[in-house]
Amino acid sequence: MRRFFIQIMMLLFATTAIAQAEYYTSIDGTKGGAALKTALYNLIKNHQQISYGSGTSSTWGAFYTTDAVIENGQRRVLDMYSNEKRYFGDKGSAVSGMNIEHSVAKSWWGGGKNNAYCDLHHLNPSDQNANSRKSNYPLGELTSVSWDNGVTFVGKANIDGSSQNAYEPCDEYKGDFARTFMYMFTCYQDLTWEYTWMNYEKSTYPTLKPWAVELLLKWHKQDPVSEKEVNRNNAVHAVQGNRNPYIDYPQLADYVWGDSINYTFHLNGDVEGGTGDDKPETDIPDGYDLKLFEDFEEAPYQFKPIECDFPWHFEYQCGEVTSYDDNDVANDAESWLVSDPMDFTKDNNAKITFDYVIRYCTADKVKDYNQLLISRDFTGNITDATWEVIDFNAVQNTSDWTKTSTGEIAIPDTYMGDKSVVIAFKYIGTSAQAGTFEVDNVKVIAAEGTNDGNTGNEGNGDEDDENEDTIGNGGNFTDGSFTLVTDAALLTAGDSIVIAYENFAMGASAGNYRYKTDIMVSNGRITYFAEDVQKIVIENGVVEGTFAFNVGDGYLAATSTSKNYVATAETLDANGSWRIAIEGEALAVITAQGDKTRNILQYNTSSPRFSCYTGTQKSVNIYAKSPVTTGIGSIVPESDNVVDVYSPAGVCIRRQVEAEKALEGLAKGIYIVGSRKILVK
Repeated sequence: MRRFFIQIMMLLFATTAIAQAEYYTSIDGTKGGAALKTALYNLIKNHQQISYGSGTSSTWGAFYTTDAVIENGQRRVLDMYSNEKRYFGDKGSAVSGMNIEHSVAKSWWGGGKNNAYCDLHHLNPSDQNANSRKSNYPLGELTSVSWDNGVTFVGKANIDGSSQNAYEPCDEYKGDFARTFMYMFTCYQDLTWEYTWMNYEKSTYPTLKPWAVELLLKWHKQDPVSEKEVNRNNAVHAVQGNRNPYIDYPQLADYVWGDSINYTFHLNGDVEGGTGDDKPETDIPDGYDLKLFEDFEEAPYQFKPIECDFPWHFEYQCGEVTSYDDNDVANDAESWLVSDPMDFTKDNNAKITFDYVIRYCTADKVKDYNQLLISRDFTGNITDATWEVIDFNAVQNTSDWTKTSTGEIAIPDTYMGDKSVVIAFKYIGTSAQAGTFEVDNVKVIAAEGTNDGNTGNEGNGDEDDENEDTIGNGGNFTDGSFTLVTDAALLTAGDSIVIAYENFAMGASAGNYRYKTDIMVSNGRITYFAEDVQKIVIENGVVEGTFAFNVGDGYLAATSTSKNYVATAETLDANGSWRIAIEGEALAVITAQGDKTRNILQYNTSSPRFSCYTGTQKSVNIYAKSPVTTGIGSIVPESDNVVDVYSPAGVCIRRQVEAEKALEGLAKGIYIVGSRKILVK
């Protein structure tokens, strides 16, 4: 079997093979976050509006092309809401038993028959019963189901902290709907959205509420772009004249809402900057890179007010807050100013400096009421995140508003290797004293280096040649030979494995736990590794029937009876001997056999990390590299004259075609043909 080496660029989701670079020229080099979302809005907002309803040039006429598959000589309707088989009649005629469904409910913008009302990118032919049952509910992960047809599920979901009506598509279409919603809230960010308790806020950015961002990004990654979506995007473009960018360039989702918003987007995959890469890089020592700089001189700012009893203001070219109101009354208040995320994946040393003013606060309360904090798991809700205070030796300005400079403050080493780190300024005011807190010229710098623990390629038996015909910047690639283990009996000593939870894999050591890092999974195979994924060689444990996990510089071992610890041990004993059982949905129960009662290796979603627990966290999966056979099915061997063609994302574009015709008619882009990467210009 030939090996398919797939290079996936660092911090990016892979570009689909049919992406049209010319169409996206205007967004090339745009900073992530609000600026990129607005650039996409300007690119896709102007399109041909077609008529809604029946007729060859109307919605049903378009569906005849965009949502059809030829089956036994008939044109069957592709329905993402039901398994009912229905067939088109004449082009433009409505199909009996079906509706034209708005995936993003029209009532959410008031029902106006505007471009959004007729936009094919979110209109689909739908089974009438399913359409009626799902009503205008938002997407959600259901906690209880009241109705389903095997494809569409309706019931209750925990939405924004409360149980509400929602619908959930089947796994096959979750990514499809996620990318459709991303498109709609980008293309129509200027609309006045009315159901603010659902998926969005009344703003051009971020528009989506934090819980909705988390859900859509999760589904977007779990269900990657399919060939069906690629074909539909092309067909809608032919009719309507615009494209869904989150299908063409899936990595845009992270650049607009996810962990890459502080980076500049480039069509060719170049990685540039970080938070504030467009700010002046003054006084940066050799060997350091600028991660964040904010002088509050021009919006959009790199900090956002979060959960504020009294607002932070920026009109004086600094961040300022006080709970002393316009009526000269002091008030009880708590207000947070939180930075955009910073990526310390490659760093081993980081420092922060800023200027500040603190007035009208007694000396004994200065450090309690004016704080600098840091978190690695903030996702939009202050109370859900874990925060650590960083002491900046706060002092009160007693007589004037002259700013005090902190000098360089070390960011704790425990945050090195993390991908989404934020800092925050927390203000407290009381009815007894309502002080004023100002911050300015906030700068974070970091130096690259090797973090503690195995970075993925040190003495672990993994023989992937990461220098073969590479493209892009950094990152890691895999030939797809790490496959999901569904039976523990298939594991043998000498195998290489990766321990993962969804799209996160176990990474480097953080002392008493293991960092999370990124992978991408498609059809039971890992198609992308971040550079710091921990690849483990399994050996026989000291207890019969167990395995030891060789991580290069020792063995993974449970280390505490009272705390959730896992560490690297130099010598192997029962606490480093793990019994593995595989349960339903390939969930691995990995239990150390020694005397440490917190001995089950699991993933903690609230404080993202891999560690040992009593069984109260999330079960993991194991992906193993040959010689393990997992039943997933191997890549079809190719003859000398017949090949398969893949996109960089691992999507099969053409199967078993003549080699000399492999790329005929394909759009510009990068393709994998055999074990070679080929650029079509």
